[in-house]
Amino acid sequence: MKTVLRIMMMGLFALGAGWAQANQTGDANAWKQFVGKTGPSGWRANVIQPDPHDDGPDGVNFHDWDADGDLDVFVNFEEGGYSRLYFNPGPDEIRGLWTDYIELEKHGKCEDSGIGDLDHDGDIDYIANGGHVFFNPGQGDLRDPTKWVRMTLFEQEARNPIVSDVDGDGLNDLIVGAEAWYKQPAENKHEATQWKRYELGVADWPMSTIVNDIDGDGDQDIIVQERKKQGTFYYENLGAEYVTQPWPVRVIDTEIEGLFMILGDANADGRPDLVKASKKGEVFLYLRTNDTGPPKYHRVEVPIPVQPDGLTAKGDNARSKGVAFIEMNGDPTTPEIVLIPEFEAQLWYLTMTGDGMSSENWANNLMDLPGPESRKKMDNAFLADLDGDGDMDIATTEENGGWGVVWFENPTTK
Repeated sequence: MKTVLRIMMMGLFALGAGWAQANQTGDANAWKQFVGKTGPSGWRANVIQPDPHDDGPDGVNFHDWDADGDLDVFVNFEEGGYSRLYFNPGPDEIRGLWTDYIELEKHGKCEDSGIGDLDHDGDIDYIANGGHVFFNPGQGDLRDPTKWVRMTLFEQEARNPIVSDVDGDGLNDLIVGAEAWYKQPAENKHEATQWKRYELGVADWPMSTIVNDIDGDGDQDIIVQERKKQGTFYYENLGAEYVTQPWPVRVIDTEIEGLFMILGDANADGRPDLVKASKKGEVFLYLRTNDTGPPKYHRVEVPIPVQPDGLTAKGDNARSKGVAFIEMNGDPTTPEIVLIPEFEAQLWYLTMTGDGMSSENWANNLMDLPGPESRKKMDNAFLADLDGDGDMDIATTEENGGWGVVWFENPTTK
């Protein structure tokens, strides 16, 4: 009897696991019902490239790599372990699939990527998940992936590769994993042994890394939104004399399980604020209250909106993940805050009334984009004017529903 029960339990467990997997991945072709269609608000969902095999695109970078006047898109694929540069087909064909692309040498599992000039030649290079740098060969060889010179600094994942001149010597350095930085050498820039590593501190699972002079003392600090242990904090830059030593940690909020975060003036008072997608779906606004010195914040918690009927993600399960400032209502004096939910929920944005210092001053507005239930796992909100019409569109990656690399077309024009 015990053996029979054990077999029955194993069967039920397998059935449940199979249902969970099917529920997560869903129909990889469901996006085809909704692509190119607009919702009541006028926003349209477009697909750059679908993801029929769950290769898991997980981050985008914008730049006009081929210098034709249109923004191209570099995408890293987490489970697929590769990266592709998709060339913008131009305004006449941009709403269709982008079929012109190159794929770089496979680099392994990759949950994030970045761009910047890391060999001081004027061309923008590509960094896959911190450890793998691909140097741009220049316009003449741009479309030949074998000409992109690969330099591997390390093999393991390190989120949020950020290109910035950390030591102020005029050369861009590379910040990796929100815990270390690599100094760009004066010579032999494509040789990994020439890039010296310096430790910043500890960051277990950084979601956002932002370089900014947050304390106003004239040098660049590093703001980190960390998901699992440290919460929200910044590394204080003590100046060039100490830049190669571990940086002091200044805590902003110890709340963990937060997702992406942005820096900007949320309430139009002239001070730089922080906005974070929090663990239960609500949005945390850290509104700065002082003008000089170490920042002081007033935290406002804006609850998650009620999702439309028929969606499987409800309540906390419809939590926000991606976040960005965007202009939505024609009043540029106060930005709106767009939120991308992680699972099967409608996008929404926040508008402010009054001074923004309480949750009652912020209203949730659903965006009515078609097919929210078909998007199983979305990522951060990346803003760019992809169609060149003068307003900011919203791009993201969708990992498990087949949408792949998707952009939401802004219906307004300037």
